Amino acid sequence: MAALAIMVGVAAIGVNRYLVRAQDDLVGNNLPAIELASRIGVAVEVVDTLEEAFAQADTLAALDQVAAALLRTVSSIEEGTLALERMDPSLAPGAEPTQAGSIVARMGANARQELALAARIAAQARDLADAGARLDGLVEAQTDLARLRITASIAGLYLDPGADPRPALDALADRHFFAFERLTELARMVDAVRVRFRQVPDLAALDALQSARTELSSRLTQVQRRVAFMPSPQAQRAAGAQMQRQQQALAAGGLLALQEDRIALNGAIAEDRAHLRASIAALSARGRHAREAVQAAGLARIAAVRQRSELMIFALFSVVTVAVIAGAMLWFYARAQLVRRLGNVSRRIVAVARGEYGAPIAISGHDEIGRMEKALNILRRRAKDAARMRDSLEQAVIARTGDVVAEMQASDAARAQAEAADQSKTEFLARMSHEIRTPLNGIIGMLDLLAAEEQSPGSESRIRTALASARELLTITNDILDYAGSEDRANRGNPVHFWLRELVGQMGHQLQSLAAQKGLEAVVDLAESAPPALYGDVVKIRQIVGNLISNAVKYTRRGRVMLGVDHAIDPQTGQPVVSFTVTDTGIGMTSDAIAHAFDAYTRAASVKRAGIEGLGLGLAISRNLTDALGGALTVESKAGVGSRFTLTVPLMVGDPAIAAPEDAHVPEAAPGRKVLVIDDHAVNLMVARGYLERLGCDVTEAATGAAGLDACDSAQFDLVLIDLDLPDMRGADVAAQLGRRADAPLLVALTAHSIDDTPENQARLGVARVLSKPVSPRALAQVLGSSGAQSRPPDYPQVLDSLSEDMRDLGPQTTALIVQAFLDDLAETLDLVLTGAPAAQRKAAHKLKGAASNFRLDALCAALARVEQAGEDADPSALRAVQDAAREAERLLHAAASEAGLQTDSGSTK
Repeated sequence: MAALAIMVGVAAIGVNRYLVRAQDDLVGNNLPAIELASRIGVAVEVVDTLEEAFAQADTLAALDQVAAALLRTVSSIEEGTLALERMDPSLAPGAEPTQAGSIVARMGANARQELALAARIAAQARDLADAGARLDGLVEAQTDLARLRITASIAGLYLDPGADPRPALDALADRHFFAFERLTELARMVDAVRVRFRQVPDLAALDALQSARTELSSRLTQVQRRVAFMPSPQAQRAAGAQMQRQQQALAAGGLLALQEDRIALNGAIAEDRAHLRASIAALSARGRHAREAVQAAGLARIAAVRQRSELMIFALFSVVTVAVIAGAMLWFYARAQLVRRLGNVSRRIVAVARGEYGAPIAISGHDEIGRMEKALNILRRRAKDAARMRDSLEQAVIARTGDVVAEMQASDAARAQAEAADQSKTEFLARMSHEIRTPLNGIIGMLDLLAAEEQSPGSESRIRTALASARELLTITNDILDYAGSEDRANRGNPVHFWLRELVGQMGHQLQSLAAQKGLEAVVDLAESAPPALYGDVVKIRQIVGNLISNAVKYTRRGRVMLGVDHAIDPQTGQPVVSFTVTDTGIGMTSDAIAHAFDAYTRAASVKRAGIEGLGLGLAISRNLTDALGGALTVESKAGVGSRFTLTVPLMVGDPAIAAPEDAHVPEAAPGRKVLVIDDHAVNLMVARGYLERLGCDVTEAATGAAGLDACDSAQFDLVLIDLDLPDMRGADVAAQLGRRADAPLLVALTAHSIDDTPENQARLGVARVLSKPVSPRALAQVLGSSGAQSRPPDYPQVLDSLSEDMRDLGPQTTALIVQAFLDDLAETLDLVLTGAPAAQRKAAHKLKGAASNFRLDALCAALARVEQAGEDADPSALRAVQDAAREAERLLHAAASEAGLQTDSGSTK
C-alpha cells in the first residue's frame, strides 16, 4: 500500500509541477497587463471624480490638493498606456504624450485666480450688505421721526382749538405727509437695492450682469433723489456716505467688474475641462487597444498549455486506476485480520460510554490493537468506580438542597414578620402624630387668643413662653409625621431668623418653672455683646437646650441650675458661634458614666437607685440633633459635685426685620367681612372664631359639610374655610360644589395633614389656598386681604407710572391721544405679526415692540422679542404667547388709563 501511494504521489507531483510552471508563466505575462489596464480604468474614473471636486473646491488649499491629485492621475494614465503598448512587440509605437498635464496646470492657475476674485467679491458683498443695513436703519429712524412729526402736528390742532386749523392742515398735507410718503418709497427702494446687490455674486452670465448694472444704477439714482426728504440733515449726510459705498460697487474695480472677470475665468476653466476630457478619452482608447492585443497573445499560450495538460492528466489517471485496483486487493486481505478486531474494540467502547461495563475484554494480540484492548479494560474499571461515586454525591446533594430550602423558607417568614412590624410602627407614628395635631391646634389657638387679651405683663410673658413651647411641640410632631410618612430618615433643617434674647427668655421661663417645683435657684446669664438677631434652626436649638435644662433640674436635689449664653466670631466665616451652657449642682457623673452619657437607653446605676424617672433617650436625641446642626455637645462632670453641658452651634447673623415674632399684633385686615368656618371640632371652631373676630370679621360656624352647603344657600359669604376631614363628606367635595356656583366665595382648605400649599394641591382640592392647622392669624389676614383686593399683574404699577409721567410731560389730552393711537394700531400690527410672511413678521414685531416699550409693557415686549429673533419660521408657541400678551397689555393699558383719569375707547383685540 505504501509503494502504491509513493508511485501515485510521484506521478501527481510531476504533473502538478508542470501545471504550476505553466500557470506562473501565464500569470507573469498576463497579470501585469491586466493590472495596468485595471489601473488605467480606475484612473479614468478618478479623473471624472477629481474634475468634479476641482470645480467644487472653495479654498486655495483644497484647490491645490485636488489639482495635484488630478495631475498625478493624468500622468499615471499616460505612463500606463505607454507601458501596455511596450508589452506586445506587434504593436506600433504610440503617439507622443498628450498635453493633459499643461491643461491641468492652466486650470489650476485660472481656478486660483477665480478663488481670489470670489474672496474679493464676498468681502465687497459684505461691505455692501453692511451699508444697506445702515441705510435701512437710517430710513426707518427718519420714517419714525416723520410719523412723530405728523402725530405732533395733529396733537397741536387739539391743543389750540380756537386757532384756524387750515394753515396747520396745509403744512401737514404738503410737507409732513409728502415727506412721509417719499421716505416710505425710499425704504422700499433701499430694500430692493440690498436684494439686487446680494444677487450679483450668484450671476453666471454677462448679459444678466449687465442687466443688474443698469437696474442698480437706476435705483441708486432714485434713492439719491429721495434722501433729500429725510427730516434730519445729519441723517442725509450719513445716508449719502452709505450710498457712496454702493456707487463704488458699479465703478471700475467694484463688485460688478470683479464678477465680470470671474465669469470670464469660469468660462476658460470650463473650456480647459472639455480639452482635458478629450485627452483622457484618447488615452483610454489607446490603453484599451493595447490591453486587447496582450490578452489575445495570452489566450493563444493558454490553449497550448491546456492541450499538454490533458495528455498528462490522462497518464496520471491511468496510474491512479492501477493503484486503486492493487489497494482494493490489499484491503480485503487486511479486513479479515484487522477490521474485525477493531470493530470489537469500538463496540465495547460504546457499551462503556452507555454505562454497560460487563466483563473485561479478552486480549487478542500484542500489537497496537492489543494495547488498545488493555487501555479499554482500564477505562472500564475507572468508569465503573466513577459511576458509583456519582450516585453517592447525588444523594448528598439532594439531602443538602432540602436543608437549604427549609432555611430559605424560615428566613422569608422572619423577613415578612419584620416588615410587618416596621409597617405597624410607621402607621402608629403617623396616626399618633396626626391625632396630636388636633388638640395642639386648640392649645396654640387658645394661648394665642389669651396672650392677646392678657393685660398683665408677667402673665402675658408666661403665656407667650407656653405658646412658644406648644409651637415647638407642633414642629416636632410635624417632623415625626414627615418621618413616618416618607422614606427620608435624615434630620432636615428649618433655619429661620429669630431674636436671641427672646429664645433665652423662653428657656429661662422653662428653667424657672421647673426649678421652682423643687426649690432650686434658677440663674440665666446672657452675654451683653451677643448679637440680637440670628439665623439658624431655632427649633432644634430649643429642643436641645430644653432637654439639658430638664435633665439638670431632674438630677439636682438642692443648689442651683444655671443657663449661660455666650458667643464668639468664627475667624474663617466671620459669623457668630453661640454656646449654651447648662450648669447644675446635682449628683454628677463618674468617668465611666460620662463615656456612655450619650448612648440610648443607658442610665447610671446611681440614677436608677435614686429612683429618677426616664429611659436615657434625652442626651442621645440631643446628640443627633446637634450633629444635624453641625455643632458640638460636650459634658464636664464630677460625681457628687455637678455637671456642665455645653452646646456650641455655628449660626449666622439674622435680619431683625424678618425676625419679628409670629404672635405679633395683627391689624384688622377685613372689617365686616363675612366668613363661614366648616369644621367638626369644637376647639378648632372656637380658635378660628377668635382669630377672625380679632380681624373684624362676621363669623358663621358649620359642623358638617351639608350644614356648610345649607349655610351658603341661605347667606352670601366672602370667605369659606373648609376642614378636609369632615364627618359626613370630604372637604374637597364641599369645595367642588361651592366652586361650581356663579357667586362662589373664596375657598380655603384647612388640614392637619402634611399638605403643601402648592398650585397642584390647590387645583386638586379646588381651593385658592391650603392652610395647615394650627392656622396662623397672619395667614388668615393675608387670605382676607387677597380676597378683597383685585389682583394686579406685575406690569401694572410700571404701566401706571409711565402714563402718569406722560401726563405730567405732555398733558392729559395728548397722552390720551397717544394711548388711543397705540390701541387703534395694535390690532392691525398684531395681525401682521401672527399671519404675515417671516420677514414681515419680524419687522412688525420690531415696530410693535418699540411702541409697547413706551408704556413699559414688558411682558408684551419680551414675547415680541422672541418673534423678532426667530429664524425663517417663528415657533407657533411664541406666536400664541404674543397674542395672549397683547390681550393682557390692552387690558392693563385700559385699566391704568382709567385709574389715571384718561378717556379711551374700547380696544379691538378683545
